[in-house]
Amino acid sequence: MVNIGEYIAPLLSGVVVALSSWLPTSPEGYSIMRLLESATPAYADYLVPAYLGVTFAVLFYFKEKIALGSQRVLRRSLDSDTKYLLYATLFTVLLGYPLLVGLEGFIDSKVADFINALIGFAIFLFALFLGRFHPLLGGTKEKIREEKDGATFVDSIVSGLLQGGALIGGLSRSGLVFFGLVVTGVTAKKALELSFLIAPVYLILKLAFVTGWDPALPVSLLFTAFISSFVASMVTMKGLLRAVEVLGERTFIAIFGLIPVFIYFVGVIL
Repeated sequence: MVNIGEYIAPLLSGVVVALSSWLPTSPEGYSIMRLLESATPAYADYLVPAYLGVTFAVLFYFKEKIALGSQRVLRRSLDSDTKYLLYATLFTVLLGYPLLVGLEGFIDSKVADFINALIGFAIFLFALFLGRFHPLLGGTKEKIREEKDGATFVDSIVSGLLQGGALIGGLSRSGLVFFGLVVTGVTAKKALELSFLIAPVYLILKLAFVTGWDPALPVSLLFTAFISSFVASMVTMKGLLRAVEVLGERTFIAIFGLIPVFIYFVGVIL
């Protein structure tokens, strides 16, 4: 007989991992880990299927872009997004792999929450001064972007290095990459899309270095964590892009930046 109550923990775990993967926080931060612990002591058993759910959601979300980009690679006619994906992936691996080998878990989860809060506050300040802020690319950004709001090689370097650095543990990949992109002059909506696009290499590296994962749980429970993470990821990605349109760029960036600040103070209270 199926016990519906058993599926609450993997369902919640999948949703929490998905949300914390796309918002400017981290599933490995102190506050998120405490939330998962409160749902189930076996939360660590659900992390791998939940991360897989997030990964497959990105691949499904961008299936057409990835297919078209693959065709362009074969024809050696790359658009700016495909170049961005390739170069950002390369820089993520070049920095992230050595960090995972030598410094995985180097940052304490409470410290990671604090750093994420600082990053979020920086994003918030950026939103306040958005009208008077000159991107790092200055007045030349329109000239070096092959397409309107298209990604540049500089964007690839910034995103790849920041994403690779987030692999140390507990740092917000989404927050770092988003902040790096808007500072270089990318719009908030495009920054979100580019951040989503390069996430798989980060997640694959994460999964490649998972050790000691041998859950004594039914496949149905693990699949529940996977599917809930997949669905929550799809909804969250679409919701964030829609939020930019509804709230406007400046308001969205400000609210997006305040999320990790709020989470940090929740962690302090807990």
